[in-house]
Amino acid sequence: MKCTVRGLPPYFARVSRKARIICARVIALLQKERERRKLSKYYVAQESGLSPQMIGYVESGERNPTLETVLRMCEAMDVKLEDVVKRARRGVGKR
Repeated sequence: MKCTVRGLPPYFARVSRKARIICARVIALLQKERERRKLSKYYVAQESGLSPQMIGYVESGERNPTLETVLRMCEAMDVKLEDVVKRARRGVGKR
């Protein structure tokens, strides 16, 4: 039996709202960068060792990627994760 808090899986009960927003922004920024560079999901999948389906699931929000998955996507697109995180953190409340 899985325990949920207010409809969220147990993992998210321990993650702050701010952290969830930053994570979502990181993925959105990676997707925009992929599209800006005109890279296909298939290309990123091939370069990262992930499946095209996983890239799609992550970008659509159907899956919450691990840090390793995000790093692999960044490396496949030659993007620095720290730069993406800095951009994602802009505008998020200081609380």
